[in-house]
Amino acid sequence: MMKKNEIFKNKEGYTNKVAGAAITAADQPPAEVVRFRKMVKIMCEAGDLRVLGKITIVDKKGRHW
Repeated sequence: MMKKNEIFKNKEGYTNKVAGAAITAADQPPAEVVRFRKMVKIMCEAGDLRVLGKITIVDKKGRHW
Protein backbone atom coordinates (compact mmCIF):
# COMPACT_ATOMS: atom_id res chain seq x y z
CA MET A 1 0.00 0.00 0.00
CA MET A 2 1.30 3.45 -0.89
CA LYS A 3 1.94 6.02 1.75
CA LYS A 4 0.37 9.45 1.35
CA ASN A 5 3.74 11.08 0.63
CA GLU A 6 4.54 8.58 -2.15
CA ILE A 7 1.67 9.93 -4.26
CA PHE A 8 3.46 13.28 -4.45
CA LYS A 9 6.73 11.79 -5.73
CA ASN A 10 7.54 11.11 -9.37
CA LYS A 11 9.48 8.15 -10.78
CA GLU A 12 12.85 9.68 -9.93
CA GLY A 13 11.78 10.36 -6.34
CA TYR A 14 11.33 14.11 -6.64
CA THR A 15 8.30 15.81 -5.13
CA ASN A 16 5.50 16.61 -7.60
CA LYS A 17 2.69 18.28 -5.66
CA VAL A 18 0.63 19.20 -8.74
CA ALA A 19 0.32 15.61 -9.95
CA GLY A 20 -0.27 14.36 -6.41
CA ALA A 21 -3.04 16.87 -5.83
CA ALA A 22 -4.66 15.91 -9.16
CA ILE A 23 -4.61 12.21 -8.25
CA THR A 24 -6.05 12.92 -4.81
CA ALA A 25 -8.83 15.08 -6.27
CA ALA A 26 -9.67 12.46 -8.91
CA ASP A 27 -10.12 9.78 -6.25
CA GLN A 28 -12.75 11.81 -4.38
CA PRO A 29 -16.42 10.89 -4.88
CA PRO A 30 -18.71 13.60 -6.27
CA ALA A 31 -20.37 16.00 -3.83
CA GLU A 32 -23.80 14.45 -4.54
CA VAL A 33 -22.57 11.05 -3.36
CA VAL A 34 -21.08 12.47 -0.18
CA ARG A 35 -24.26 14.44 0.52
CA PHE A 36 -26.47 11.37 -0.07
CA ARG A 37 -24.40 9.22 2.32
CA LYS A 38 -24.66 11.91 5.01
CA MET A 39 -28.44 12.13 4.49
CA VAL A 40 -28.82 8.36 4.89
CA LYS A 41 -26.78 8.41 8.10
CA ILE A 42 -28.81 11.33 9.50
CA MET A 43 -32.09 9.57 8.65
CA CYS A 44 -30.87 6.43 10.41
CA GLU A 45 -29.93 8.43 13.50
CA ALA A 46 -33.38 10.04 13.53
CA GLY A 47 -35.01 6.60 13.47
CA ASP A 48 -32.67 5.18 16.14
CA LEU A 49 -31.04 2.93 13.54
CA ARG A 50 -27.43 2.56 12.48
CA VAL A 51 -25.55 1.65 9.34
CA LEU A 52 -23.55 -1.54 9.84
CA GLY A 53 -21.73 -1.78 6.54
CA LYS A 54 -20.43 0.28 3.72
CA ILE A 55 -22.97 2.26 1.69
CA THR A 56 -22.31 1.63 -2.01
CA ILE A 57 -23.94 3.94 -4.53
CA VAL A 58 -24.05 3.42 -8.31
CA ASP A 59 -24.43 6.53 -10.47
CA LYS A 60 -26.01 6.84 -13.93
CA LYS A 61 -22.69 6.06 -15.62
CA GLY A 62 -22.36 2.81 -13.65
CA ARG A 63 -19.55 3.97 -11.37
CA HIS A 64 -19.57 2.54 -7.84
CA TRP A 65 -18.91 4.92 -4.96
